[in-house]
Amino acid sequence: MEYGHDVTLDELCPVCGDKVSGYHYGLLTCESCKGFFKRTVQNNKKYICAENQKCTIDITQRKRCPFCRFQKCLHVGMQLE
Repeated sequence: MEYGHDVTLDELCPVCGDKVSGYHYGLLTCESCKGFFKRTVQNNKKYICAENQKCTIDITQRKRCPFCRFQKCLHVGMQLE
């Protein structure tokens, strides 16, 4: 699938709110969430939330809870394939 040059990258990542870098795993995301999602899927990582599985995932706290971050990736539509 090709994307034209008129795609605006002014949007914010639906996972963490950082500036998007392009289409990754089915939607516009930032480089950080793209890499996190790729590592999680490729390495078959299993995370556990130390809180109540409702951690805030934003640009400043995205590295605090990988469990909640991965769940948010899936919730906003990132695709495993």
